[in-house]
Amino acid sequence: MDVVLFNPAPRSGWQAQRRVELPLSLLCPATPLDRQGYQVKIIDQFANPDWNKEFQETLHHKPICFGVTCMTGPQIFRALEVSQQFRKWHPQVPIVWGGIHPSLRPAQTLANPLVDIVVVGEGEVTFPELIRTLQTDGQLKNVEGIAFKENGQIHFTNPRQFVDLNEQRPLSYHLVQMKHYRRQLFGQDHISFNSSRGCTFGCVFCWEPAIHKRRWRAMEPEVVLSHLKRIIREHHLRGFLFTDDNFFLDLERAYQILEHIVRANLEISIAKLQIRADTICELDQDFLQLLVRAGVKRLHVGVESGSQRLLELLKKGETVAQIIAANRKLIPYPLVPLYLFMMGLPTETTADFAESVRLAIKLTTENPKAVKTFNIYTPYPGTELYEMCVKLGLQAPARLEDWAHFNYRNIPREAHWLNPEMKAMIRALDFPLMFLGKGHFITPYKKTNLLVQGLSRLYYPLAKYRVQHLWTRFPIESKVVKALGLFGRQD
Repeated sequence: MDVVLFNPAPRSGWQAQRRVELPLSLLCPATPLDRQGYQVKIIDQFANPDWNKEFQETLHHKPICFGVTCMTGPQIFRALEVSQQFRKWHPQVPIVWGGIHPSLRPAQTLANPLVDIVVVGEGEVTFPELIRTLQTDGQLKNVEGIAFKENGQIHFTNPRQFVDLNEQRPLSYHLVQMKHYRRQLFGQDHISFNSSRGCTFGCVFCWEPAIHKRRWRAMEPEVVLSHLKRIIREHHLRGFLFTDDNFFLDLERAYQILEHIVRANLEISIAKLQIRADTICELDQDFLQLLVRAGVKRLHVGVESGSQRLLELLKKGETVAQIIAANRKLIPYPLVPLYLFMMGLPTETTADFAESVRLAIKLTTENPKAVKTFNIYTPYPGTELYEMCVKLGLQAPARLEDWAHFNYRNIPREAHWLNPEMKAMIRALDFPLMFLGKGHFITPYKKTNLLVQGLSRLYYPLAKYRVQHLWTRFPIESKVVKALGLFGRQD
C-alpha cells in the first residue's frame, strides 16, 4: 500500500442497534489519490470485525504515510493506540492526523510525539498534494492547509481554500467493504451520503463555524442526482442517510433535488434529512407532499432544549412554540420526526431539564410517529459554549489524550458547570430516556436485537415512570447498563 488510512472506533462494546456509517472523512481525501493511481488501504476499526488482522498485515509494508481521522472524544484513545503500534514498525514514516479534532486543535495535536503532520480542514486537495510532497521529499511549507513539526518547532502553512463540491469526482467506494455500512431502516439498507457542507446559523455549541467559517457549500441538484444514480447502479442500494448539516438551508435547491428524485423514478428511501423546526413551519402542503413522494422517511430536528432560556443561550434562533407547531404540522404525513435534545448544558438547572422532558413527552404524545434522543452535552473546542464552560470552571485539557474523555454518553469529569443535583439526575435518567414516548427504544423502522426487544418491553413501564416523574432514586439499571457497555462504551 502507498497510503494506509485508519478510522478509529467512536465507541466499543456491543450494539443493540447497528449504527455504522461510511468513513466519509477518509473516503473524500482517498478518492483523488485512488484516481491518481496510488494504492490506498482504508481500515475501519468500528465497522470491520477483522480490522486488526488487516492492520497487522499492512504493518509488513512501508507506506508513504499513515493517516488517521478522529473527532473529539474516545476516538482519540484508539487513534493513539494504533499510531503507537505503527510507529514501532515504521519509525521514519510520517503519521498524519486529520478530521474535526485535529483541525480544531492542530498545535496541541502535534505536541503529541505520535503525530507528525495535521491536515487542517478539508483534505480532498490538501492530502494528495501532501502525499506527492512526501514522496518526492519536497518542502512541507509549500503545502497549503497543514501544520507540521520540524526540528521540534510547529509550523502552519497558508490556509487551504474550500473545495468546490461540484467538481469532486464520485467517491471510490471500492476502497471500503460496502457490506459493512449497510444500515437497515424502514426495511431497507441505507448508507451515508453527503451533498453539502457548512451552515450559516450561529449555534454556539456547534463546531461547524470553527471549521467551515459559517459558509455553506452545496452540490447542484443535477450533481446530487448523478451521484445517487451511480450508487444505485453500481451498488444496488436505494437507501440514503444524508449527513448534510442542514439540507434545507436553500429551500429552492432542496425542492429541486426532491423533484429530480421523483421525476427520475429512483424509488429510494431517505431515512435522514436534517432540518430546523422553524424551517418546517415554512413548508407548505406541496413541499411536505413532495418529501413523501421522494421517499423521505425521517427528518432529524435539533431541538436541543425545552427551556426557552437555554434556546436563547444557545443562539438557536427558534422558540419552543415553533417546535410544537412544527411537530403538529407533520402529524398528517408519514414522516418520522426525530427530535434531538441535549442535557447537561452550561447553567442548566433541574427545572430547565424538566422542561425538556415535558416537551419531549408532548411531542411524542401529540405525534405518535415522533421519536427523540437525549445526549449529554460535549464542550467542543473552538466553540462559544466551550469558552463559557471554561469561565464556569472547566479546566482546558492540556494534552491531546485528555480530550478522549469528552463524549455524549458520559458527563465530563471536568463538568464544573453542573451542580451535583443536575449531575445525579442526568446519570439516573440517561438510560430511561431512551424509552420515552410511544416510539421509544424499540422502533418499527429499526432493526433491533430480539433479546433487547424483549428486555426493553419488560423495562418500559419502569423507564416511563422514572422519566414522567423525574424519579432518580436507586438507578441500578443505569449503572448496570453503563458498566456492561450494553449499548456501546464511550470510554
